[in-house]
Amino acid sequence: MRCCSTSVRQISIASEPHRTFFLKLEWAEDLGSGFVILLSDGISAWSGEVSEEDVSREAQEIEMERERYVGDLQLALTGEGPAAEGEYSFHLTPERPGHPLLQLSYEKVQNDISFRLGVVDLQAVPEPTEVIRELISHGLEQSARLQAKNQHLLEENQKLRREQEHITKEMQRYVQGKEKLERDLYSRFVLVLNEKKVKLRALQKSVKELEKSVEENRLRKKADSEDHKAMETAADKSPGESDYGGSTEDEQEAEHRQPDPKPLTQEMPESNPMDDSLNDITDVAPCRKRRHRHLQQLETQAKRAALDQRQRSREKLTEDAKAETSKTSTVQPKPASAAANVDPDDLFDDI
Repeated sequence: MRCCSTSVRQISIASEPHRTFFLKLEWAEDLGSGFVILLSDGISAWSGEVSEEDVSREAQEIEMERERYVGDLQLALTGEGPAAEGEYSFHLTPERPGHPLLQLSYEKVQNDISFRLGVVDLQAVPEPTEVIRELISHGLEQSARLQAKNQHLLEENQKLRREQEHITKEMQRYVQGKEKLERDLYSRFVLVLNEKKVKLRALQKSVKELEKSVEENRLRKKADSEDHKAMETAADKSPGESDYGGSTEDEQEAEHRQPDPKPLTQEMPESNPMDDSLNDITDVAPCRKRRHRHLQQLETQAKRAALDQRQRSREKLTEDAKAETSKTSTVQPKPASAAANVDPDDLFDDI
């Protein structure tokens, strides 16, 4: 049988617990195709072979699937393979008279129940030192392979650690760049937001001034309308002015008929008693009309003076209100250096 794989392990024999044995196993493809066993205690050596037919027969005897049986053999004889429930034990039957072979049996113990997996006949090796040398060589080779594998894993671990450190530094750099970019964008956003606030305040001020101007115009028109109505009402309440405000026809005729003044050097005509009696009668109607017209003019002038005074008072109040509004609505812009210190929760408090 051409061997391709080799396994060496240390086992304990239940019947001889004070002795230490080394079990070497050689097989071609898998244990199901047969294998060769070498057993040594460091002084003597024994060897045996199990064929593929023996493996199949043992699997049929214990009524177990062949694949599962081969897996249990792998665990029992090499200690390698998937973990399984239970433990494995070895028993060595000593030589008997007339039977120079040893029997090595291997069993599986599960739930305090043991059943035999198989048994192999071993015969003594004529040169045990050669077997021991092979065991030592195999152990050294296995140790070298494991050491090389361990060194390779250490190098891979160091490489992965260096990559991890590099990635960590890169991540920190990215985080710092991200935070710097966020601060820059936030500062720009605050500046733009403050500019928008100033524009909004200016627009609000313009709207308020426009509304106030419209209201003042409306009140002025209303006051003018009331004054006009008051004047019309006052004119309607004084109908005598149309009769007595102007000159009477008698006065106009008297003015037209009044002769030119004669020079002082002209002699006065002789007085006539009839004329004197006529001249003593005085016409009181024109005097009454002139007095009434004079009183009417004084009343009109007093009304106009009162209206002018009230108009001046209203204009003064309007100018004072404008000055007060301009003082309270004055906006002092914040410096650009303090824009970056604005709390995100206070961004919209001023609007």
